[in-house]
Amino acid sequence: MIELFKFGSVGPVCDPSPFCAKVEAYLKMANLPYETHSGTEHMQNAPKGKLPYIKEDDKLIADSSFIFKYLKEKHGDILDGHLSDEQKATTHAYMKMIDENLYWTIVHSRWQLDHNWIILKDWFFSTLPFPLKLFVPGMVRKSALKGLKSHGMGRHSDAEIAEIGDWDLRALSDLLADKEYFFGDHPSSLDATAYGILAQMYLLKDFTAPIYDKARKYKNLMDYTNRIHDKYFAA
Repeated sequence: MIELFKFGSVGPVCDPSPFCAKVEAYLKMANLPYETHSGTEHMQNAPKGKLPYIKEDDKLIADSSFIFKYLKEKHGDILDGHLSDEQKATTHAYMKMIDENLYWTIVHSRWQLDHNWIILKDWFFSTLPFPLKLFVPGMVRKSALKGLKSHGMGRHSDAEIAEIGDWDLRALSDLLADKEYFFGDHPSSLDATAYGILAQMYLLKDFTAPIYDKARKYKNLMDYTNRIHDKYFAA
């Protein structure tokens, strides 16, 4: 049995981390049996100090990209085996766009914008004992914003960050067009990855930010996200 270690569901979304959500979406789309373990305490045993990671046969695999690689090697290329070499190349490029660029617009919206930080702080740190809850949230936020700036995304204005994210969303919308999945009638790892981040934009109503306003322009992405959610997560 595959064990998935993640933060845990928030509202209708299986996890507030796009990386945890994309791994769980992959497992569901590939119809691989698994069980979940939720909570920030699992970061203590995470091989790379982050979530998600999986455990199978006493082997721990961390990082969503290496988890995908492991699952393909262990259980067969269930999601991408039907793709052409060109489609696999497109999948790789778009997944990197999501993980390395669009993801940081989510980080900005949650950790930088004060009104969203209040919500996020309650999600992640409300159960901390006193006096840890007095200083740990601020320390973690400071670290997140440092990472945002080091990446480069945090050096742009709020409007510029929304514009950068809009470029990525438009690319996803154009690739999807009116198809059920990005490459036709069957899901791929790109669909799992896209759901992981689009669910944060379309299904979590708590946050407001310019990037979410941009996302609402793309009805096909919104319908796609709801369609995947209803099929794989709404049970």
